[in-house]
Amino acid sequence: MIDRSALSLVALAAGLAAAQPAAAQDSGNSASDHSDTQNITLDGKTTITVTSSRIKSGDPSVKVEVITEEEIRDRGVTSVEELIQTLPQNLATIGTITNERARGPLRDSSRTLAPVGELGSLGVSAANLGGLGAGNTLILVNGRRIAGAAGIEDGFVNLNTIPLSAVERVEITQAGATAIYGADAMGGVINFILKNSYSGTTLTAQHEFSDNDADNSRFSLYSRKGWSTGSISGTVSYSRRDPVNNYKSGYTTQNYSDYFGGDPAYDYRSFANGTQPGVYAMTSYRYDPDTGFIFPEEKGLSVPVGFTGRPTLDDLIELGPDARRDFVPELAGPTAESLAVTVDFEQEITNKLTLFATGLWNRNDNRQQRVLERGLSLVLAPGQAYSPFPAYYVSRFNPGTPVYYYPGYEIENGLVPAGNISNRSESWSVNAGFSYDFNDSTTLEFIYTRASDKSRGRSDNFGSLVSIIADPASSSGFSCYNFMLANGRYPESQQDYLQSVFDAQCAALTSTDPDIAVNPWSSSPATAGGPISPFFYRLDDETRASKITNYELRLTGDLFELPGGKIHYAVGGDYSDDGIDSREINLRTGASQSRDRYAFFGEVQLPLLGNGTELPLIKSLTLSAAARRDTYETEGAVGTVDGVPFDQGGEIIYAKNTFSRTTPSLGVAWEPFDSLLLRGHWTTGFRAPPYTQLFNITGGVTYPTSISDDPLYDCRENNDCDFNYSSTYFGYYVPMTTAPNPDLKPQTSDKITLSAQWRPRGALAGLDVSVSYNNTKIHNQYATRDQLGHLLPRADILQMEQFYPRNADGRIIAAQNLTYNILGSSFSSIVYELGYRFDTPIGTFEPRVTWLDNLKAELRTLPGKDPISTLGKLQGADDYRVVGQLGWSSGDVRATLWAYYTPSYENDYEITTFAGTVSNPDYSKQVDSLTTIDLTASWQMNDRIRLDVAGRDIFAARPPLAVVQGRPYDTARYNPAGRRVSVQLSLSF
Repeated sequence: MIDRSALSLVALAAGLAAAQPAAAQDSGNSASDHSDTQNITLDGKTTITVTSSRIKSGDPSVKVEVITEEEIRDRGVTSVEELIQTLPQNLATIGTITNERARGPLRDSSRTLAPVGELGSLGVSAANLGGLGAGNTLILVNGRRIAGAAGIEDGFVNLNTIPLSAVERVEITQAGATAIYGADAMGGVINFILKNSYSGTTLTAQHEFSDNDADNSRFSLYSRKGWSTGSISGTVSYSRRDPVNNYKSGYTTQNYSDYFGGDPAYDYRSFANGTQPGVYAMTSYRYDPDTGFIFPEEKGLSVPVGFTGRPTLDDLIELGPDARRDFVPELAGPTAESLAVTVDFEQEITNKLTLFATGLWNRNDNRQQRVLERGLSLVLAPGQAYSPFPAYYVSRFNPGTPVYYYPGYEIENGLVPAGNISNRSESWSVNAGFSYDFNDSTTLEFIYTRASDKSRGRSDNFGSLVSIIADPASSSGFSCYNFMLANGRYPESQQDYLQSVFDAQCAALTSTDPDIAVNPWSSSPATAGGPISPFFYRLDDETRASKITNYELRLTGDLFELPGGKIHYAVGGDYSDDGIDSREINLRTGASQSRDRYAFFGEVQLPLLGNGTELPLIKSLTLSAAARRDTYETEGAVGTVDGVPFDQGGEIIYAKNTFSRTTPSLGVAWEPFDSLLLRGHWTTGFRAPPYTQLFNITGGVTYPTSISDDPLYDCRENNDCDFNYSSTYFGYYVPMTTAPNPDLKPQTSDKITLSAQWRPRGALAGLDVSVSYNNTKIHNQYATRDQLGHLLPRADILQMEQFYPRNADGRIIAAQNLTYNILGSSFSSIVYELGYRFDTPIGTFEPRVTWLDNLKAELRTLPGKDPISTLGKLQGADDYRVVGQLGWSSGDVRATLWAYYTPSYENDYEITTFAGTVSNPDYSKQVDSLTTIDLTASWQMNDRIRLDVAGRDIFAARPPLAVVQGRPYDTARYNPAGRRVSVQLSLSF
């Protein structure tokens, strides 16, 4: 249901005029004058940056939203991540805290692409226009590509590598731009234009105060020097953001069983979380036929608080379930520090030849608290100084006994540090080249681009490498063991370090010396026993990187003149080499990966009417067309000789893949009369398969798997069953192969965008009304057998010969665990915008309302099967969104009131779908709507000093209850930083 009171509040706060430059809002201009091209005059020269076109005048058939530097300030945001989150069309499922979700787009192990670990996702944020996926939203800086997030196969850019202080404006289009930029522009383009538009120096300082301790500070310096034949400009910026205090944000418990109808599985408290003194955990289970729940009944054995010495079994006391530790980490998200430098240079060599270069360097340091959430499991060997347990107390197979321990006193008193994960990423990009003007309209440009994003991460926390095994050769009859160390499975660089950690832990868990043996019954730092420090060590260490190198040569100019003006064109080609290196990629493919891409492109604009030449209902008419031919070449491992596993010395077999396709686009811009502009744009797209679907070092290795309940072959009737345990469980074995699919096709798409914009003159001057429609269909998406196991009944999957080929008798002869082109997606939406600018004796008011209505977001599996909608679901697009603005300005003072409304949606995060059926539909919970209000103001005090004040979520809206990954709110729709107030002071000289 729609929250009408919230909508009324949105309408009341309906706001600021269109996200267009002020000149574009001048009511004296006709619709045809509102170009999406941004021309910025610098010392007599003109620098032009165009989004979705290589033609200098831009593509009039594509609607581009422009967020100027002034509006960025009006929004009160403090980072590029926050700026993109204010867009109603963005789906923020990849972000600083949201990345912790095990079922999120990065971590989910069932997804087609390689899942990303916590070190790789730490500090990463992405844009996702229309919910088509972050990898389908192209991010540009000054119209050029930059490297994707370090080591992440999706290829999306980490927004946190772009400094907000260096951004002059942002240009956004949801029109597909694959015919201009290539495969990853299916969902749209976001182009960040860096500052270089005015001479002088500006020093800016900002601090943001958060109710929930997530304070933020930013300092930046911008300077530009221009001369008659060129200019140089640059920025230096530093920012620091503190983590959210969970306790202040409302995250205070691990027990959410009431939210899920009393199901004890969602009471995450457990003795396994550890206590102090430590606890030996015992769990039994009770089935409740009335509720259908299985209730765990936990008890623990421990010593009384303050106990000293070595306990015996008689000293242990029983603990009930109320003694379990209800642990919530104090902090959420990392402490993040960023240092960034940008440089922009342009020099005219002759009146025809100009050299240019742009550079961006950014270093991000992220450090996140990882206090021990699960208890430290200390497996005490029989006879250890503080072990009261005899051998095989737990099991006849395990001589040691586990005690779960939480070293709270040691952490609080500084004897050991708290656990943490951290990474440092360094990203840089360089664009350099020249332009040569043959004449006033014809220019040849060569552009070289090179970019990189590298990250080094580590995890330091408590853990144990030791298992206790029986060892007749040992004097005690027991010894320490670790399979990975014993078999040399750790990387060579870590083997010696982890061996030393293992040796120290082994001594602590086996020693009879009370000064060496660890004492898990400690309840204060004064308690006897060896130190806990051997169990705090570097759990993980990884390096990851992404890179891109590109060369582009283009020719732009004009041809003969039509009634509406000259024909504009652009032709050229480019070559790219992009690569990726990360653990998850290397584990599947055997090594880091790279890909060569060759592309040829052409673009033309035909102004059929306009420029004073008109027909009835055709004041102007322009057609545009573009085409791009891409060829991708990739080489990698597809298996090993004779199927010998790689880790057993198998020789890798390599193969080369080539994918080519031409992607055209057509557009029309039609102005029936003054003030009304109609646009239409159609484009196709394609995307070559990702590395982990093309290459796999296990290809050719087979192992047996069982086939039961085969709907097309009854082995009992043919007397060839390999097992027949009962009337309901019988079947046969076939060889299973996990390998790349040599016949995998590229993913393709079709996209249509339509828009109408009305800006009347006369009595209605200042009114701005627009409607935009987007429709995208993606074909040949990739799916594995395991993915389909969630979406389709097993009987349907067994009938798919891609996965299960059959012989002439209908018997399955193999199980092909490959990736196939099976799935498809459809997305459509309408955006309504209404704005009005009018003057009054007390200032100028600019109200605007933007209503995004998402019509469709669904996944298609097989012909005849109902599509699966993600609309209005937790990890899908909302049914609709509303953003209202109310701007006011008078002289050197301006203020803006913002309202963001998110409607009610379904929290399906804990829903389990198997064989196309939801097994726990009652766990789908409706989440209430949310409205947040922001208020910003600025004062240009004089020519040199400017003051900006911003309040975000000024009424501290209470987030609706939505349990996601143990948190009581949805971090993709609610910022747990809560109410924030920022003050920014700028000094120009």
